[in-house]
Amino acid sequence: MSAVAPLRNDVPAKIRPSDLRRTPLERRALGAGHPAGKTGESHDQPRPHLEVVQHRGRTVSIVAVCCLMLFGLLLGAVAFQTKLAQNQLALDKVEREVTAARSRYDVLRRARAELRSPNRLSVEAAALGMSPAKSGEFMTIDPSAIAAVTAAASGLPNDVSDQKTSNFDQFGTVKAVTADTP
Repeated sequence: MSAVAPLRNDVPAKIRPSDLRRTPLERRALGAGHPAGKTGESHDQPRPHLEVVQHRGRTVSIVAVCCLMLFGLLLGAVAFQTKLAQNQLALDKVEREVTAARSRYDVLRRARAELRSPNRLSVEAAALGMSPAKSGEFMTIDPSAIAAVTAAASGLPNDVSDQKTSNFDQFGTVKAVTADTP
């Protein structure tokens, strides 16, 4: 068995026939004599004039704003895709240049290896009248001999290598010999 809620009794007992012809906003309040309609209003004061306002095209403006926003988003997406395509073309160009530079580097490296090969050097030395070495021994050279050769090759006086001077003194000597030539 189910329980049924009692009906509300706040509905006015008497509805005027003239109220039924009016819209809900135009209906008058029930008078003070009616038990369910005691509103406390006095009949001496004039009631404010109420009007039904026509609904403006607010939905049209909302739809227009939404369409403009959608158009802006689509335009932004097109611009973004265009920028991506341009960057991809530039990236492809750089990748082609890198591939060409790597292949050129490989060709130059191979040519260098061929030029430095011992067989080629011995052929070129024989063509210039040189003979191959009998042994491959290393010799130790005195540091003073290295300094004397370096000084002779650089155009400095021979006594520069014999002196014990600081780096600053050596710089002054070099500048005195070269006479402000860089």
